[in-house]
This record gives sequence, C-alpha cells and structure tokens, in this order.
Amino acid sequence: MTLYRQLILTMLLLFVMLFLTVYTVQFNATKNYLAAQQETTVINTVTALGLALTPYLETSDAVGAESVINAIFDGGFYKKIQLDLLAAGTQISREHDAPVQGIPTWFTQLHLFSGAKHEATLTSGWLQLGRLSVEGHAGQAYYQLWQVMSRQAFWFALCFLLISALLVWALRYLLAPLYDIERQAEQVTERHINQPIPLPKTRELRKLVFAINTMSTKLSVQFQQQADEAERLRRRAFWDPTSELGNRAYFVTQTQSWLSASNRGAVMLVAVDMLAEVDQEQGFAARDQMIKQIAAQLRQLCQRYSDHVISRISAREFALLIPEYNNEHLFLLGEEVNRLISDLVVKPAPAAVSLVGIAVITAQDNASLLLTRADNALGQARMDNTAAVVIENGGAQASLGRLAWKQLIETALRDDLFELSSQAVFAVNGHLLHEELYIAIRTPEACYSAGSFLAMVEQFKLGQQLDLHIINRALQHLATKPELRLAVNLTAYSCRQPEFWHSLNQLLSQHTQVSERLQLELPESVFLLHKSALIAPLSSLTLSWGIDHFGRHFDLLTQLGELKPVYVKLDYGYSAQVTQPDYDGAFLAAVCRAAHNMGAQTIATRVETAQQLAILQTLYVDAYQGFVSPPRPLV
Repeated sequence: MTLYRQLILTMLLLFVMLFLTVYTVQFNATKNYLAAQQETTVINTVTALGLALTPYLETSDAVGAESVINAIFDGGFYKKIQLDLLAAGTQISREHDAPVQGIPTWFTQLHLFSGAKHEATLTSGWLQLGRLSVEGHAGQAYYQLWQVMSRQAFWFALCFLLISALLVWALRYLLAPLYDIERQAEQVTERHINQPIPLPKTRELRKLVFAINTMSTKLSVQFQQQADEAERLRRRAFWDPTSELGNRAYFVTQTQSWLSASNRGAVMLVAVDMLAEVDQEQGFAARDQMIKQIAAQLRQLCQRYSDHVISRISAREFALLIPEYNNEHLFLLGEEVNRLISDLVVKPAPAAVSLVGIAVITAQDNASLLLTRADNALGQARMDNTAAVVIENGGAQASLGRLAWKQLIETALRDDLFELSSQAVFAVNGHLLHEELYIAIRTPEACYSAGSFLAMVEQFKLGQQLDLHIINRALQHLATKPELRLAVNLTAYSCRQPEFWHSLNQLLSQHTQVSERLQLELPESVFLLHKSALIAPLSSLTLSWGIDHFGRHFDLLTQLGELKPVYVKLDYGYSAQVTQPDYDGAFLAAVCRAAHNMGAQTIATRVETAQQLAILQTLYVDAYQGFVSPPRPLV
C-alpha cells in the first residue's frame, strides 16, 4: 500500500474514532438529560395534580376529580395516570400505549428509557383521601433523542466528507514531490534518467529531492560516458576518420551479417584513382576534403535504400553493399556514382574519374569471395578503357523480374501465401524470453525466403500491407497459444509511415488480451533519419519493442536512453568473430554494458556453438538465438 493511502486511511480512521467518541459522549449526555427531564416532569405533575385533586376528594366528587385527571392527561405526554380513591374503594385510570410516530421501530427497541414513575398519597389533615400514581411515556424522550442525534450524525457525516476531500487534496499537494521521486526512482531502475525534479518547499523533502537529483545526474553522466567509451572503441576498430565511414573491417563484418541472413543484393567497389593526383598536386588536405565530399555523395545516394552499408576500404576505394541485384539498375546506379564523383572535380579529366566494379551476391558467396569477385570486376573496368562500370554476376541471374516480384508479393498478400516459422530467444540462464517470427512465400513452384523479396517490398512500398498482415497472423497464433510470445520484424517503410502506427493501434485494440505477448523489432537503419518522428508512436505503444541489427550504424548507441527499447539484437558481424584467436571483446563488452545502463537487454544473434555462447556470456550478453535452437514451423 502506498504512503499516500496509508496516510489517508490513518487520518480518516482517527477522524472516525474522534467522531464516534464525541458522538457517544453526546448521545449518553442527551439520553441522561432527557431521562432526568422526564423524571422531573413526572414529579412536578404528581405534585400539581395532587393539589388540584384534593378539594374534589374532600367532597367525594369523583366526577370532578376525573375531569381534572383527563385535563392533565390530555395536556401532557404520559403513559398512565391512576388515582385510587381510598374512601370509596374505586379507581380512576387513564393509559396511553400508542407508539410514537416519526422514529424507527428498532430505535425504541433499544430500551434506552424505562419511563419515569412517581406515586404520592393525597391527604386532608390526618385523613388519607387517595393514592396518585403518574408514569411518563418514554416515546417523547425517544423522539427528542432521535431528532437531536440524527441531526448531529448528518452534520458529522457532512463534515467527514468535506474533511476527507480537503485531506485528499492537501496530501496530494504535500506529497507531490514524493510522487516525482518515485517516478524518478523507477526511471533510474530502468536506466532511463529524466529531467531533474523541481525542489519542493518542505525542508526535509527538499533535501531528499536534491540528493535524488544529484544521484540521477551522476548516473546520467556515467551512463553517457560508458556509451561514449563504447562508441570510441567501436570507431577505433571500425571507423575511417577521414571519410567518416566504416573501414574495411567494418565492411567485412557487415557483409558477413548480410550473407548470413540470406539477403540478396550486390557489392559495389568504387575506385577513385585520381585521389593520388589530388594528393600530389594539391596536398593531403585537398585530398581529404575530396574524400569527405565523395562520402557525402555516396551517403545521399544510398538513402533510397532502407538497408545499406558504405565503407572506405582503402586509400582510393569505397565499397557499397546494397539490396539491388537487377543488372540494369545496378549499371545505372554505377553510372550515377561516376557522374556524382565527376561533378566534384574542378578540372574534368580526359579519362573516367572513377571506376565501379559490381558483384551480385550468389548463394555460394562468402564475404571474402564476394569482395574478390567485386575486385575482379573493378580490375576489368581498369583494363577496359571504354567501360567505367563492370558487373560480375558469378553465373547468377535473378529468377524473377521486378514486376514478377511485385505480382508475387501482392498475390501472397491477397491469398495469404505466407509460411510462418519461429526461432526461440533464450536468456543465458536457459529461460525462454520470446520467439522471433520468420516469414516465407510458399507457392506450388518454390519457397521464397524473406531475404529474397524484402528488398522488393521496400522498393514497391508494400511494407505497410505486409507488416499489418503478418502482425494480424501473429495475433491469431497468440490467441490460440497462451504460452507463446512472438517478436515480429517491421519493414523500414512501415516505420516511416504515421498511418501505419494508427492502423497498428487499431489492430492491437481488437486483440487487447494477447497484444501484450507481442513484441516489435525495428531495423536500426530507420533511426538514422527518422528518430525524432518515431519517439512519439513508440512511447505510446502498449507492448515492448526492440532494435534489430544493432551496431551497423555509428552514433546510435549514445541515443539508446532517449529511444528506450526493451532490448537490442546485436548485429551478427560482431558476435560471429568471438571464436577467432585474435578477437578482442572489449568493444562488444562495452556495447553491452552501455546498453544495460540505458535500460536495454542485449541479444546475440545466429549463435551456432556452445563455445561461442560461452564467450558471449563473458562479454555481458543477456540472451541469444541461433542455430543452437533452429527455427521451427509455426502451426
């Protein structure tokens, strides 16, 4: 129970006890007063009635005596008046037994009043004339006591309600700093540091808030320093400072990750040999400036792709990994690259300023072989004076054209041709966290994995339809399997569309009982240009979410505290090398610690061996998934 409720209940209980005490004292006092008043009234009535009856009794006028008794009985509230005429041996008696109106029956059954009774002997000298007995009616006392105490109970209840309302308002105002401290403590526990709490006026709370603010500031600085340190280690290992792109090691790791996910695409090597002339004629400063301009042009060019990798792999060569694999489009892209680089040259050269060698990814490729094929294509472009762009297919041709892919995807959405499977994600202690959902298109002729058609989904802007369709399928599975928790990957196109988040919220509102067991995974690439637009829809989600392929792009690690994902899935390029003899795990450990400090769990992907898992545990990885637990059909 909260402190606020404890204080409210305690104060209200004390008020009720005070009310009951005062009410009991007042009740007894009023009751005793009415009883004493009734007794006094009866004694006075006996005295006055005796004086009035004596003349009639002396003359034995029974009719006159009865008239006097009737007048007194009718003018007061008595239960019984009785006169015994001793000389005549007769009796005059009047009684009233009717209940009093206006009070509950149960109240009169409490026997609070017994009814006052008094007797007196009427005499004339030494002669006894009669015996007079008067008994008061208790109904009058009950009526007066009920009226007084019910009115008092009403005012007590009204005051209780008013005081309760004032007490609630006062405690909310006085304890507002404690609520801020509680929220700040929860945020600190989740490694999310908010703005400092305003200092309250209360001296004790002021000191407490000051201490909380100081601690939060220090933790925030510490978390940021650890994130910066991890980013520095990452840049030292994978960053080219001149171009501000990834280096060769970065490109190789990303290519390995790309190939392991069975993604289609191509590697494009761009050789700018004239950089040597710029260095010789204008100096290294002009050369570095030219490198920065080329890198900026390549970045802008690749923004059309939701997922891509750009690196500078040598002094005069750049490498691009893109999801395009159509020869015609690749050739046009290569010519566009050459044109953009040529526009940067003040004095156009007689020969081509840059050369492009392209290798289309095949099923047999690994990172080394793919780069070798791209390098061979680049060498052929150097040897052929008439060609600035050379494409090396490796014997692979696209099984479907662009329009055929579009038709296949639209048919799959219309006829629900998607085949679902899932792969478990385990904590390092073996506890099952959730299962990641995989999709494929199954036709009578073939089965197409997600890596083969997702690039076309992005190009034809079908991501929103695909994601909503798959999420709806996932919710149906969750409804039939109460033990299941599913993570669904979103396309980059959907994440950029405000109407997608609106449609998603509507869909989740129809499955409120199971939506809490659904998790969303967003590609890291969408946060590069659309981070500010994603903060609002992500914070309004009623389910948890994570970042997929984390680590492909620079500078995002320091922004985790603002994004607040529940987990990040480390890019395969970082976890695949842990078993190599010369591997230095300092960077990966720093990334995991920084993610923990920002409140996110770290999940290693594509873990294949127990040895790899054991090493990852020493690097502060929280969970893993991979071929140690292969995907299974979701039926």
